[in-house]
Amino acid sequence: MDIRINLIHYPLYVLGPNKRIGIWTQGCSFECKGCISQHTWDKDEGVLYGVEALVKEVLKSNTKRVTITGGEPFEQAVALKELLIGLRDSGIDDILLYSGFSYRYLQQKFQDILELIDVLVVGRFEIDKPTEFVYKGSDNQEMVILNQNLKEEYMSYKKKRDRELQVINRNGIFVLGIPKIGRQIDEKV
Repeated sequence: MDIRINLIHYPLYVLGPNKRIGIWTQGCSFECKGCISQHTWDKDEGVLYGVEALVKEVLKSNTKRVTITGGEPFEQAVALKELLIGLRDSGIDDILLYSGFSYRYLQQKFQDILELIDVLVVGRFEIDKPTEFVYKGSDNQEMVILNQNLKEEYMSYKKKRDRELQVINRNGIFVLGIPKIGRQIDEKV
């Protein structure tokens, strides 16, 4: 089974606690105004990865922490589930996933997938609802800690602090992380 991916990056320090590997899925029909990841919207862009090959790529990173964002990961739900099973079977023990869907919707439609995730950040990005909390783009978004063993580690997101961004050059400049609303980030640098 294949999954369409925009970017894989290690090390990632700005989307979840500690050093992680980040996976950006390709395709998002939400198209939230002000989204930093507009390059992930087109469902026909990106690269098709075999799920097994992607799991092997993650395991090369020397971390047991993964952040999956996008795009909208649940728009490739069947492949996402297979990826999550592969990650779990390989010993990954901290999976943070970003989704524009509400938690209630995900519970109703994808409960089997939620059982494979440790922490969710859910809700569409709303540019007119600034937040000071790390790991959230806007105040309406909610962090749901599904694995209570990670609760203390993830509670740091409630601390108000400066947001950090990573800038990488991989066939173009990418800004990783969540900028504070009000900062202007141009898509093309």
